[in-house]
Amino acid sequence: MKGIGGLAALSMSNATIATAQAAMDSPLQSDPHTADTYRSIVDAIVPRTPQLEDELGPEHVPGGIDVELEKFLIWDFNHFQEIRAEMVTEKDDLLEDTLSSDSGPEMPRSLFEVTVDTTGLGSDLDALLDLADISLLDLDLDGEALEAHLTFGPIERFEIGFADLDDTTEGVAEFDLVVETANETVHRVLQNYPYAALFTLVFDLVAAEFVALGKNEDPVSPNEQFPGGGTFTRLSREDRLRCLWTIIDGGVIDTLDDLLSPLVPDAGILKYVVMAVNGLHGFGYYTEWSGYGDTKTNTPNEREMQTEPGSVQSHQQSGYPGPAPGHAADWRHAVPGGFSDPKAKNLNLPDDLTGDDVIDGIGGDT
Repeated sequence: MKGIGGLAALSMSNATIATAQAAMDSPLQSDPHTADTYRSIVDAIVPRTPQLEDELGPEHVPGGIDVELEKFLIWDFNHFQEIRAEMVTEKDDLLEDTLSSDSGPEMPRSLFEVTVDTTGLGSDLDALLDLADISLLDLDLDGEALEAHLTFGPIERFEIGFADLDDTTEGVAEFDLVVETANETVHRVLQNYPYAALFTLVFDLVAAEFVALGKNEDPVSPNEQFPGGGTFTRLSREDRLRCLWTIIDGGVIDTLDDLLSPLVPDAGILKYVVMAVNGLHGFGYYTEWSGYGDTKTNTPNEREMQTEPGSVQSHQQSGYPGPAPGHAADWRHAVPGGFSDPKAKNLNLPDDLTGDDVIDGIGGDT
């Protein structure tokens, strides 16, 4: 990530996992389009702030990209929904997803299978029209303007499908995610539905409509910092945030419903996705995320601190000293003046520094 400045010469079509470095190292592998799209969101919400160094200190300069916050978003969205194999049915009639089985409501298999092939169809919009089985004439919007602005960057084929699913499969379903560019193919098998990659196509589509309607306030152009991205990454920082907000209150989900429905199992979740994008930045940036090293994207119980607490970016910026014995038991600071404050008597505080989380006289860490 630190070497991203050397990627300025890369073109959108030539961006690969290896050259873009957007996906970085294992354990979180990702295609360049997905990684750079989330990096552009991180860059918009938690940008670097070098102007604060003289006033507040160097610890206030790093932004979300410096702590690989995009990995936090990708990991979180890819763990958004667990699909049980026994709940999946071959029925394609959406009215039948209310049927009951021993394990709960059934869900049509087609809800979770997506193929977007941008080769040989003329444009990226044509690929979506082919997926939705509609034409430009069926759209109640300016299809030509949308077509002119929509690009998925280097993506030539995007496919999500079940891996080894049949009538006898039980437990958590596995999914194949295949993303092809002109230079490279990324194939991953995940136990959770790969929403993270899917949402990036949605962001590009929404961004194209955003620009087609003239809602952008800044010029649109390829961004050398995010060479693997599509339309969304071509917006300015401010316009990226304005674009995302149109999903909340701009009616864009209704406008683009015909194109979004074949992409997302439930287009209604997109509003929650945008709210989560904003909230997850705080959770990721102002926690120990940057200190977990190569265990960042392991399950929470398998993550290990690999950085001294004082060296973790969020700890440096906030002045938090890290977990330390006794913090949970220090009731003396519950009120100004500690136990000598008259108000403390009404709070029924203990007369020592033992908190209610102490067992057998041994205090816990917080």
